[in-house]
Amino acid sequence: MTEPRTHSHRHRPREPILESGDTLDDDLRVIEHLGGSRKVDIYLCRSKERGELVACKVLRPEYRIDYRSLSVVLREGELLLKLRHPNVIEGYRVELEPDPRIVMQRLPGMTLDTTFLRGNYGAYRVRDFVSVATQIADALTYLHSQNLVHLAVKPPNVMYSDGHVTLFDLSVGRDFKPEDRLRIDAGTTDYMAPEQTNLKNIGHYTDVFGMGVVFYRLLTAGKLPYGSERRTDEDGETERVLVYEPVPTHPSELNAEVSRAIGDCALRALAPETEIAGTASVPRSPS
Repeated sequence: MTEPRTHSHRHRPREPILESGDTLDDDLRVIEHLGGSRKVDIYLCRSKERGELVACKVLRPEYRIDYRSLSVVLREGELLLKLRHPNVIEGYRVELEPDPRIVMQRLPGMTLDTTFLRGNYGAYRVRDFVSVATQIADALTYLHSQNLVHLAVKPPNVMYSDGHVTLFDLSVGRDFKPEDRLRIDAGTTDYMAPEQTNLKNIGHYTDVFGMGVVFYRLLTAGKLPYGSERRTDEDGETERVLVYEPVPTHPSELNAEVSRAIGDCALRALAPETEIAGTASVPRSPS
């Protein structure tokens, strides 16, 4: 899960992780703990009502009375309930008691990180990478048609199973209005567009940038297009931010199997200038 980053956190005592056989309610029995973040746990559960395995994102008990943490979970749950697309995770219901949670589709397979970028890269061809990028673009096109932006497109948030791609984790996603100004540092540094890094106006092009970084990494055996540096903010806190120059090395120079045309698509998608990023095609640019 990706959370908005802030400069200071009050760490709270960690409640025990639920074990196999524990129940979340009368319907959901825990099969295993799948992971999570500082504030949420993800469990694989069996739903008696649905007669199938489901994934449950549960707000940790120590954060139940934290309004900001609660609102993030509820907002994501509400978004998922209204989304229906083959390349976007499906939400089934949102519950408040006893612990706030989202009941959602269980995704088979592995994330792009595990599938492509951790030692198994040589098993795939460029056509596989193009298929992945195209499906991510399809998912983003749908989200944008619903007036949403994802803001956290990165390999750990994309599941891959037998050639099929599913985008998940809308924890920092939000309704999009052209006049919006993003006022929190949301996202993961290596995939953040300049407008995220510099707190400027976001747009559909913001997600295109993240998709472009993912596509570039797939084409180049995991290389990142941009370097980073440490920056000190007005409060004296330091953070790592991307440096959007020089122009990244063309993917075809790093992978002989990549054509100039395919590499050009990746570079257009991750161009710092939004008017260039918004013209990326094949894989299609969300509009």
